[in-house]
Amino acid sequence: MYVWRPIQDVIQTDAAINPGNSGGPLLDSTGSLIGINTAIYSPSGASSGVGFSIPVDTVSGIVDQIIKFGKVTRPVLGISFAPEQAVEQLGVTGVLVLDAPPEGPAGKAGPC
Repeated sequence: MYVWRPIQDVIQTDAAINPGNSGGPLLDSTGSLIGINTAIYSPSGASSGVGFSIPVDTVSGIVDQIIKFGKVTRPVLGISFAPEQAVEQLGVTGVLVLDAPPEGPAGKAGPC
């Protein structure tokens, strides 16, 4: 099942983006890098449509992580939670936390 999610924190461009230049640079009129081409919305399926690029500031942060850690690191809450269907069956509103190990971020933060 596809879940629609809005695209956020990107630059919208009318530059053609296709498999050959996805991942390539988005330059301003002076030749400065402003983003990395990443996606296109094209109702026709062609390379014309609305293009989206990741801003260079976002890319810089990711590159720094790859250089430092050898991969992109993601934040972790340090909890395990019940599946959505189980929560609905129990009539719980929100997230049902099953475990928060004391050595994890949530455990170290303590109860809310």
